[in-house]
Amino acid sequence: MGRSSILLVMGFNIIFLLMGFNLSRVSTTAYENYISYYQRSVAHNLSGSAANMAAAQFMTNPAWRTGYSNLSFSGGRIDASIVDLDSNRVQITTTGSIDNESATTVITLGPSRFSKFAYYSNIEGAIYWVTGDTCWGPMHTQQKINVAGEPVFYGKASSKNGISKNPSSSKPKFYGGYQSGVDIQLPTNFGPLQTAATAGGMYWNNTDIWLSFNSDGTVVVREGSATATPTTVALTSLAPNGVLYANNANVHIKGTLSGKITLAATGSSGVAKGNVWVDSSVIYSQNPLTGSSPDMLGIVADNDVIIADNANNNNAAKGVTIHASILSRSGGLKAENYNSRPIAGTLTLLGGVQQYQRGPVGTFSGSATIVSGFQKNYRYDERMANDFPPFYPATQIYEVLSWYE
Repeated sequence: MGRSSILLVMGFNIIFLLMGFNLSRVSTTAYENYISYYQRSVAHNLSGSAANMAAAQFMTNPAWRTGYSNLSFSGGRIDASIVDLDSNRVQITTTGSIDNESATTVITLGPSRFSKFAYYSNIEGAIYWVTGDTCWGPMHTQQKINVAGEPVFYGKASSKNGISKNPSSSKPKFYGGYQSGVDIQLPTNFGPLQTAATAGGMYWNNTDIWLSFNSDGTVVVREGSATATPTTVALTSLAPNGVLYANNANVHIKGTLSGKITLAATGSSGVAKGNVWVDSSVIYSQNPLTGSSPDMLGIVADNDVIIADNANNNNAAKGVTIHASILSRSGGLKAENYNSRPIAGTLTLLGGVQQYQRGPVGTFSGSATIVSGFQKNYRYDERMANDFPPFYPATQIYEVLSWYE
């Protein structure tokens, strides 16, 4: 009996010793895991902080390339390097480390393109966004956003000088967020676009151009007048990099585009030069609203983009459709003879418009019934949020294009 008791006690002691050892090992492992997780989290935060610090330095001084080397920060160390990817983009690589743990962050910064805006204006004047108005993509104005009632903005909205509410009880809906004090100026010229045209696109000088796009990827070109001898050429041959540029000239366009291009007309103020005339509807061969589409058009003008007053554009049943992102540096999108032309139906825009000042496209009676020109149906091309027509003008405001951890 005594021997059995001793063996039993010894057995229990061995079991308790094993249990204690295992409990101690589990506790030690848990503590080590906690320390490792904590250090990984700290390293991750250090790397993210370094990325934000470096980005802020670059935003303040775009010439900054110094970076950080083994800099003591918040209980750890940070490193950062910055390199130019091309003339418009930089890449910042940062590392945060503490003890034996480290983490890396890589971000790419570059200027955004004006084509990202569903709507942009330099001058709003006395035009209001009212109840029933909807803006589906990003919008910005260099003045105040004038609102009355409850207009809806689904993309991010921004303005330089705040919001003007009339009445003061107006409640605009900013579902994509709103930011005041944002200064995004229109380009002073189209130098980069001109350089691209002379380097690998098509450049015309002092010659008005008529372009009729075909769904097979070709374009009919007339130089000098609408009755000039036409030349049919593939867009990829005419402008390999996708830029067509008419200096000190007007450009007339119509047809079905198959391809990805930006066309520009530059010149002095007024109707003489620097305008793009829409002689008839301009649509994509593959509509992005019904499926994927490789087609994309940028229309850039020093002055106005004008819907011509002609038989093609005065069919009330058909209206006019434009698939493009449109930028007017000192004018706007407008209709020729907007207050005297016949009722022309609906102006449908798929893309976006960025303009110095809103241009008129029609007139209405007091009961909101169209009297002359066009009603409007503008819809944002969602692809423009992440893509843009070739060499479309940049905002010069750097943004985070990618962030990898």
